[in-house]
Amino acid sequence: MTDVVTADPAGPGAERCANCGAALHGPFCGACGQAVKPLDPPVRLFVTEFVQELFDVDNRVLRSLRRLFLTPGFLTREYFAGRRATWVSPLKLYLSTSVVCFAVLAVFGDRGVVQLTATGDPNDPSGFAEYGYRSLEDMRAATAAAQVAWMPRVMFVLVPFVAWLVARARRRSGRRYPAHLVFTLHLYAAAFGVRAVTASLGAAGPTALAEGLAILTAFYVVGYTYVALRRAYGLSRGLAVRDTAIVTFGSWLALMVGTGAVVMVAVFGRYWLKLLGF
Repeated sequence: MTDVVTADPAGPGAERCANCGAALHGPFCGACGQAVKPLDPPVRLFVTEFVQELFDVDNRVLRSLRRLFLTPGFLTREYFAGRRATWVSPLKLYLSTSVVCFAVLAVFGDRGVVQLTATGDPNDPSGFAEYGYRSLEDMRAATAAAQVAWMPRVMFVLVPFVAWLVARARRRSGRRYPAHLVFTLHLYAAAFGVRAVTASLGAAGPTALAEGLAILTAFYVVGYTYVALRRAYGLSRGLAVRDTAIVTFGSWLALMVGTGAVVMVAVFGRYWLKLLGF
């Protein structure tokens, strides 16, 4: 009898992979890679696998995160060179760090959210009732909640735009847009990761500490962009400064527009719905 998948002669009574049916010659299937495990595992084995899946962190993840935060531009350069199997993909890094960052900000709060102020008497509810709110604090709470809910989506839309900025600044690099998108994903993954750490540390201290750490994060991101551009694209200091300014200012302006849109909808959304008869 010959195995259909591997064309290996299967001896009498040879075990076969439960996933693809190929003949087994070790603890893993040579055709699909699935590990050879009991179909009806005992409780001890099930608990062991569950704990490993829950707490085990692949070495590739640790190596990728270390390079991401401490060696700006290295992972992008590795991607450009085709050495990709050793590292976590740019999209996975971006998604993982962004989820952690916004989860931390949702739990501990974000001192960077827009805070509304009243031009009139903040204790007069009539001025807020017109817009569908009971008080200034009610409006602030709704605005903060809208920013927590929508800013991750704004950032996700912002990434392709920033990648376009990088592509315009590096249009003579000979690389297509996807390569610049990879650079931007790494850039934002590092920014999200550092922001998650500083927000966690700032939550344990006074407001001045949180604000100071937020400022340090901003400087880190600017410096990271400069070093990453130099390493990933092989730029001179002058070109790296110019491109850092383009990317930083353009992304900041786009972020302000996106944040303003979220705040405007949060503040005036109920008023607009009332005008439309909803």
